[in-house]
Amino acid sequence: MVACVSGVGIRCRDVRLTLDGRHVLQRIDLDLAPGDHCLLLGANGAGKTQLLKMLAGERWPTPTGTEERSYRDARGRPVELPELLPRIAFVGGERQDKYYRYEWDFTVQRVVATGVHGGPRPTVALAPADRHRVRQLLVRLGLWVLRRRKFLSLSYGERRRVLLARALAGRPRLLLLDEPHNGLDRASRALLDRELARLARTRLTMVLAVHRADDAPAAFRRALVLGDGMLAYDGSRAGAPRHWLAPGRQTPPPPAPKLPRRSGAGTPLVVLERASVYRDYRPVLVDVDWRIEAGEHWAITGTNGSGKSTLLACLYGLVPVAHRGRIRRRGQATGSHIKAWRARVGYVSPELQAEYLAHVTVLEFVVSGLRASVGLDSPPTARERARARAALALVGLEADPGQSAATLSYGQRRLALFARALVLRPEALLLDEPLTGLDAPYRTRVRGLLSALARAGVQLVLAAHHATDLVPEVRCILEIRAGTARARPRRGRIRQEE
Repeated sequence: MVACVSGVGIRCRDVRLTLDGRHVLQRIDLDLAPGDHCLLLGANGAGKTQLLKMLAGERWPTPTGTEERSYRDARGRPVELPELLPRIAFVGGERQDKYYRYEWDFTVQRVVATGVHGGPRPTVALAPADRHRVRQLLVRLGLWVLRRRKFLSLSYGERRRVLLARALAGRPRLLLLDEPHNGLDRASRALLDRELARLARTRLTMVLAVHRADDAPAAFRRALVLGDGMLAYDGSRAGAPRHWLAPGRQTPPPPAPKLPRRSGAGTPLVVLERASVYRDYRPVLVDVDWRIEAGEHWAITGTNGSGKSTLLACLYGLVPVAHRGRIRRRGQATGSHIKAWRARVGYVSPELQAEYLAHVTVLEFVVSGLRASVGLDSPPTARERARARAALALVGLEADPGQSAATLSYGQRRLALFARALVLRPEALLLDEPLTGLDAPYRTRVRGLLSALARAGVQLVLAAHHATDLVPEVRCILEIRAGTARARPRRGRIRQEE
């Protein structure tokens, strides 16, 4: 397997990158030796993903006449990028979203098999040795039982494991991982950690971007810290600035927005009765009975693939309840259009973030929440612009409102999506892993904001895998296991897998 593969070294000198008129990377000087294992740290928007793309050969340095990006083998001999490209593997949120946007919906086994030759689609028959390697990876990463499932029918965390297996199928010499733990439950994180520990005993060169201390393997002893597109630190992990992996002291939360008075506020937010939900002709949730009473805040817990995201999508009105079941939403009369409900409820999910392709500014991205649309069919009004700026200030997104949303980092886009939900001044928020992709300071800020919103009367319903992502106001738990749901009160800390 990978143990016999030698890594490559990389040398960058005066590397810069300008995108959409913005200086994303500035004067990067970096030497990676073959077999190095490095952590990549920094704030949202610091340029981590773009640096990984630069190392992967997906971005070309902005020409200055002095820039250098070169590769060498374990003996110091030069390796040309075209020769190396098939042996560079890159796993991250943007790549995963691309499968969703382009509807590359092959079986899990075929997706992993495409990693052998590097293309996104299965076009070449595999040799027996390659088929054996694919089978081994499916077993080792806990994917064998899913091998015949369609990729897009999987949960977000399951897809991430599939793409990691795909990356390893090509026997890479350079492995670049952009927050690979995102969306994984406890068991899946343990699988990934074991795989990273195994890879760290090889000569494979690896760079791992992380935002959480729990996601940083002990074997990665070198740390790189990016700040404003520049390499601010390159040294031992022990000496790296710690605030990028562990949030500091809780700062006072921003004030919650003033909420409009709404009729029927004392009635349940949502009532599910014998609700079953199907996806890809498979039952995901079966006969769920659940009431979200007025003023309650809920966490939905469960393993990858248990149906958490499907349930949130059902509450929002994106996925229907099967015929014999029933769902009642506060203020929505039977037979009325779902748009009225969505005008009062904010929604954040990885799928919505992946779907958003419109070439709009950050401000227009947030304004689209007021219209429950992806993109805009007319320019924002002055009132809409003012609401959007207020929502951006609330989440603390440090980006030019006139900047193209496509140039935001993955974590910044999650913040913009959160602002898009808040621009409604909602009575409830449906949040699917809302802190995924956020750096530690931003996670601290958003948790404080969620607490402030809950105290102001906004009901929270959120799915999370990290106990630390839940705010104290969440006192009710809905556990989903094998398609069934069980409600219970929150007792102390939530278990890690939840």
